[in-house]
Order: sequence, then C-alpha cells, then structure tokens
Amino acid sequence: MDDLRELLENFQRAYAERDLTRAEEWIRDVFVEEEPVYFGTSPAEECLGAGRILRLIGYQWTVWGQLMLDFDSLIRRDCGEAAGFVLTGYVDWEVSEEAFLSRAMMDVKDLVLRGGEAAALLHELNTLSSKMLMEASRGTRHVLPVRLSGMAVRCEDGRMRFAHLHLSHPTQNYPDCRIERH
Repeated sequence: MDDLRELLENFQRAYAERDLTRAEEWIRDVFVEEEPVYFGTSPAEECLGAGRILRLIGYQWTVWGQLMLDFDSLIRRDCGEAAGFVLTGYVDWEVSEEAFLSRAMMDVKDLVLRGGEAAALLHELNTLSSKMLMEASRGTRHVLPVRLSGMAVRCEDGRMRFAHLHLSHPTQNYPDCRIERH
C-alpha cells in the first residue's frame, strides 16, 4: 500500500475511534518526533510540538463529528524523502443549538482574550456572533467541508510521518476576517 495513503488512513481512523487513552501513542506514530506542527480549523488551533497537538486532539475528539476524507481527491508531490499533499473531505455531526452556541461563546472568549484594536475587535465579534446565530438557526446537523494538507517525511525507521499538517475549512466566499493595517 502507498505509505502516504496508509498514514492518512491512520489519521482518519484515529479520528473515528477517538480513543483518548491511546492519543499520545498515536501522535508518536503519525507525527515526526522533533517539533511537529498541526494547524486546526480555528486561529487558536496553532500547535507546535506533541504536547500542544495532544491538547488539540483531545478537544477535537471530544466535540467533533465524524471526519471523512476523500482519498480519491489526494494530490501528492514527492520531493526526495518528503511528500507534500492535499485532499478534501468533510466533518459531519449533530450538535444541539445550546451546545453549538456554548461553543460559539468559547470562540468569543478566545477572540476577546486575543485582544487587538477596539473597533476591529468589535467588528469581528459582531461578524462572529451574527454568523453563529445564523448557523444555529439552520438545524442541528452540521456538515462542513474540510481540506487536509501538509508535508510527510520518511523517518529513520523508514515510515512516513507528518512534519506539518493543516486541517482547514476551504471557503468559496470573501474571507470572514481581514488583517487591519494602519
């Protein structure tokens, strides 16, 4: 079997099983040992190192729905002992309106704690609040597109592992945020 595809299937399988007692072992199995990087779907999910990745995985495995990757969409570019890749998929889960809005409040808290210029922060809070209220009114089933991209490298034991991983929500519209420059 293709070693990169096997690694990606292992990633999806772990997200399906969500065995937090094996999360540390799984991270050692799929990520490089030295300074792995994993960016999740939110700006607060920028993880450098296995410890931060473990906290993110613990959160995602607790609150997320089923992650389904489309292996037929895999694009791979090999470069020596490394391979860059991208593939699409989706996350599908049921979440009550109350639980969804509670998560939205956590996002608001993170945004406020991040700080910034008052007017820009208020605009971002308004946008986030409006978007979350609209999403909550659309029902309890949430199916969201995702894109998984990254770089896998061949390690000393001959196995491919993630050096860099980025799980994102591809957007087709104008981005929800803007960098303010003064």
